[in-house]
Amino acid sequence: MSELLYLSAADIVAAAPTADDARNSMLEAFAAMHHGRAASPPKQTHDLDGGHSFQSRMASWQEKGFAAIKWLGLVPVPPGSNSPGIHATIILNECATGRPLAVMEGNVLTGIRTAAMSAAAAMRLARPDAKRIGIVGCGLQARYHLTALKAAVPSLYDIVAFSRSRSSADALVAEAQKQGWTGRSSDRPEDAVRDCDIVVTTVPMAPGFQPFLDPVWISAGAFVTAVDVGRSWKPDGLRALDVLVTDSHEQQADNPPLAPGLGPRGTFDADLAELAGSAHPGRTHAQQRAMFIFRGLGLADLALASAIYRVARERGLGTILPV
Repeated sequence: MSELLYLSAADIVAAAPTADDARNSMLEAFAAMHHGRAASPPKQTHDLDGGHSFQSRMASWQEKGFAAIKWLGLVPVPPGSNSPGIHATIILNECATGRPLAVMEGNVLTGIRTAAMSAAAAMRLARPDAKRIGIVGCGLQARYHLTALKAAVPSLYDIVAFSRSRSSADALVAEAQKQGWTGRSSDRPEDAVRDCDIVVTTVPMAPGFQPFLDPVWISAGAFVTAVDVGRSWKPDGLRALDVLVTDSHEQQADNPPLAPGLGPRGTFDADLAELAGSAHPGRTHAQQRAMFIFRGLGLADLALASAIYRVARERGLGTILPV
């Protein structure tokens, strides 16, 4: 009889790879896509009134034996709310037979894989001697990113945090200090951008949201990962940056433009597959300002989900559902 494994959020945490392994799985997967050995078509999005939307993202990696689809709902999150703005579920299938192998809680997995994508980009776009990180938006993604980026760039030690809720910025800094970081929170978003070597923006959508970060604040030599699809950034100045990278040229061109001059295929300097596959050098000198603006690709979810599934089976984690 076939079995279907259900992995809860706790199971995902228990089976999750290290930050180094998660980052390397992203680099391997995107390199495979660049060389035609993995595929991930653009996501499909269904927008509803009031900023609500639903998305599906799929991918296959035949040489690894897996395919996956991610289904998620997104909702606006008011400032100060602890409610998640995303609710995700992932289904992992076996390529050879087509049968479903596992159903996974997707929010925790999304957090880990998104930070791993940023860290993978940082290996090509961040200066290896980066010391200060600026965080704009201090929710769960910020915490995953501190871990992932510290592993990718070990010289990081100082944090400046800004959030719509000062208490969440204070909490993030306090947590970071317990892990050996120095740093502070600020009431000014500019402080979390200027003079920072790496900047992470992870601000959720909210009713009436308007961009409030100016690209001119980005220091020479800095790397920005725009986890929030760049919504925090005033769009007019983005193309003035030296290196702009997305996760997939195909997906970017299939979706509405992120900013003026950042729409059709070819308006980004590279995608993550080109960086991972060594088709683009990424940063070429220390003074370049680089930004990774990504929408999230099903291949990243597949790479992490397949790794977690293997560990879960080895350790006997999860709940078996008969089918």
